[in-house]
Amino acid sequence: MLLIATAVPVVTSIKNNVIPAMVPSHPQASMTSNWIETQKLLPEDGKAQAQFGGFVAIDGDTVLIGANQDFGTGGTLSGAAYVYVRTGTTWTQQAKLTASDAAPIDDFGWHLSLDGNTALVTAIWDDDNGHDSGSAYVFTRTGTTWTEQAKLTASDGVADDHFGYCSALDGDTAYIGANWDDDNGDGSGSLYVFVRSGTTWTQQAKLLALDGQAGDRFGGYVASSGDTALIGAYYDDDNGVDSGSVYVFTRSGTNWTQQEKFSPADGTAGDTFGQPICIDGDTAIIGSYYDDDKGNDSGSAYVFTRIGTIWTQQAKLLASDGAAGDAFTNYGISLDGDTALIAACLHDGIGNDSGSAYVFIRSGTTWTQQQKLIASDGAEGDMFATSVSLDGDTALLGAWYDDDNGVHSGSVYVFTKVGLSFSIAGGLGVKAVIKNNGTSDVNGIPWQIHLDGGVLGMINKTVNGTIDIPAGESKTVSTGMLLGLGGISIVARIAGMEKTATGTQLIILSIVPK
Repeated sequence: MLLIATAVPVVTSIKNNVIPAMVPSHPQASMTSNWIETQKLLPEDGKAQAQFGGFVAIDGDTVLIGANQDFGTGGTLSGAAYVYVRTGTTWTQQAKLTASDAAPIDDFGWHLSLDGNTALVTAIWDDDNGHDSGSAYVFTRTGTTWTEQAKLTASDGVADDHFGYCSALDGDTAYIGANWDDDNGDGSGSLYVFVRSGTTWTQQAKLLALDGQAGDRFGGYVASSGDTALIGAYYDDDNGVDSGSVYVFTRSGTNWTQQEKFSPADGTAGDTFGQPICIDGDTAIIGSYYDDDKGNDSGSAYVFTRIGTIWTQQAKLLASDGAAGDAFTNYGISLDGDTALIAACLHDGIGNDSGSAYVFIRSGTTWTQQQKLIASDGAEGDMFATSVSLDGDTALLGAWYDDDNGVHSGSVYVFTKVGLSFSIAGGLGVKAVIKNNGTSDVNGIPWQIHLDGGVLGMINKTVNGTIDIPAGESKTVSTGMLLGLGGISIVARIAGMEKTATGTQLIILSIVPK
């Protein structure tokens, strides 16, 4: 009895610091690699409504970011694009790109692509061939200086074609979609191929679907790898009205030929398969963000792989917590080897349309969701993951409605993959032992330990913070000494990873079985 009388007041004092429990949807083992937010990018001259981060592209140590609503050199909504470069682990702004003939409402920066020292930036509402006919600009870098090399327009462009709705850049080849072009009927769409010789760009081909129909929007999205281009027609009707499809075109010499057309095995009306698209070698991931597997317009992504000339569906990817209206894949898919980054900018994790993104990894032919990414300072309406781009251990995620520089000024978050693992242990408090298995130091790793239980459920405590861990070393974080009695439940979260454990609290000693 004396023991109980001594312990109860202490347990009650613990209860006074109640913080809501952090309960995962399921126990999760420690991972060998995970993604942590390492920097948030904002333009030096950021301003309200610029929508910085509407589209992002990364190649090595260079990032290209669109701000298509920027009030730039051409006036209202003329648009801009920003270049950032990485030194060590820090990204800094290198240049701001604007069109030499910028004009109001051109929307320069609507879509963009990056390959080495060449950047391709589209201006979907440029008027050179008529109202909203569209154009694209090529910039090249020498040293640290970016120069406009060419302006591209369609040889047969007319008003309202929206040339530049999508783009892709692969070496000396540029792909530019005009999904409102009318060659196969009103809004049937087309895609133009340009090639560079020296510093001169020339239109090589105009691609049309062999079975194109009015309203298909062929050329709404494109992805390329070598001499292969995948082109989306998200309003094609093969599996029902607006079910969507993807066309495969290949190049031999200077000639382009439609090789294949495919759609998902379970495609249905309204799915809009074919927006967006990404490809890496013989693997492609195609979005279908109005698919309804997890509720109306919850969205999905399909993985297709190529053997020879045949593309076959390998997997269908869904967010583990997907819900109606999330539009999973909306605007954003990126693929690098066996890792895919998929956006859900309308997901409501932090608040309405706060946004999130999901990392999937492939082992053999099996794809598994590895992690869900959210912004550390995310808020309602930010639309985090409006755009995504992945290169190796670095991921870029735009949030074009973030308000740091004014309403809808926009921002971009950098996430880095690090090799972390951790275990939970007891003692004088509950501890998490975190090891950095990678080859680089990692700083600012967020951690949190929550525990509850004890006699009458009076133990309830959460402790959190950040920690730096040099490469190859381990660090321990702790709740500090606890006083109480009885069984306890423990949830530890380290940089997005979660583990659960159960133990026993004996006055000041925490027992956690290994």
